[in-house]
Amino acid sequence: MGKYPPGLDVTVDYKFMDALFERRSRRFGLGMEIEKGPLQYKSKHESVPLTELEEALIVWNGLGIKNINLSDFPPHVGLDLEMQFTSKTIPALGDVHRTELFYTNDEATYMVKMHDKEAHEFRGLEALSRHDRVDKILELFRASRVKLEDKRADLPSKPPGLAGHNLWNVNKPGTTLFMPVTDLSACIINLLFFYMRPDHRFNFVDELHKLRLPNTDKWLESGFLDKGKRMPLVEAELRFANGYIAEQAFMGQNMVLTLQTLGLGGWLFSGFASMFMLGGTPFNKGLGFRFATPEIKGDTGNPNPVAVGKDDLFHAYCPPYYKDMGEAVEAFNDAKWSNWESHTMPYLSPEGVLEQVERPSKDEIQVVKDICNYIYETYGRFPAFSDPMFLRFMVQAHHLDLDFYDEYYPPGAYTENHKNHFKLWHPDIPDPFEGK
Repeated sequence: MGKYPPGLDVTVDYKFMDALFERRSRRFGLGMEIEKGPLQYKSKHESVPLTELEEALIVWNGLGIKNINLSDFPPHVGLDLEMQFTSKTIPALGDVHRTELFYTNDEATYMVKMHDKEAHEFRGLEALSRHDRVDKILELFRASRVKLEDKRADLPSKPPGLAGHNLWNVNKPGTTLFMPVTDLSACIINLLFFYMRPDHRFNFVDELHKLRLPNTDKWLESGFLDKGKRMPLVEAELRFANGYIAEQAFMGQNMVLTLQTLGLGGWLFSGFASMFMLGGTPFNKGLGFRFATPEIKGDTGNPNPVAVGKDDLFHAYCPPYYKDMGEAVEAFNDAKWSNWESHTMPYLSPEGVLEQVERPSKDEIQVVKDICNYIYETYGRFPAFSDPMFLRFMVQAHHLDLDFYDEYYPPGAYTENHKNHFKLWHPDIPDPFEGK
């Protein structure tokens, strides 16, 4: 055998259309059991964990950095939406890139920390030969991986933390569970800046308080904001948050297509509660995020604790990491424009582009601060209606138990790639399905 198992060439050469049409949610893995009913079955095989290479390919295809983006906006309008110039394997609104991946397996729980990486470290990844590219992916994967603890994550094992139909197979021995967490605070602040630019200047109103202005009275009276461009805060947050939560679904689709090319089982799902997964209850540790309890003033707000971050690793732009939202907005703005100053840009002549992009004025910065402070002071949290750190989708990967599908399904429930997985990826261990 060469440096890599023969399955790597099969994976690299897999046709996209085949992966797309052969993809299925395949939930029954080695070592699993359905205890009763018409699909009752207990696996005859021990679970087999994924290798580091299998996990690295899933992670990097799912959410990895691959190059510098093109940022092909008209520079004078729209380009200032960009937080940075990093191109990932998923689409990302404004390239804020505040979705980070956590995962757990039999050995440990990890974070793959990439928000502080610069794109030039990854430039040209797509131009490398297949084995050189995998060499680089493994190098970058290992450099980005942070071990959180030496064991499988303590995740919920009953509702409401985990939906009843997922209890039998999620986070079981041999599985690897991937959990993307999005910092909605940074994403929403970035869009508030965008909507304060001269082409927008939206007039936000609080529809839960009789269309009250969010500390923007003087900005409306002076004509700085456009009275005719009214946007309710709830609608705005839902629109903004959904745009960024979509990154988790994009990542999931990349991952499940990768599972097909690897001949692994698994699926993308959302049957869980983010608070329980991140560790906001006394019932399980979860991923060990810090939670803060909102101070509710009046009769509007959600008193439940909200996830705000992993100390020293990944935290939201809101208290308790900042004294108030004004300081958080300043920190976000500084981080964004520091990226513009230090990061490699995609253009042959970036100087002309930079001349056309205006940074936020003092007034634009102040109105964003005023709105964010209003939200925090009124609702005791930022954002008002979504957790700052939020987990909506997960992907599990495992080795498939082909015997279960032979027992209950007609031919075609799995592919030749699944049938040959152990020969291709684990030639050093006995193939449990030899002779099928």
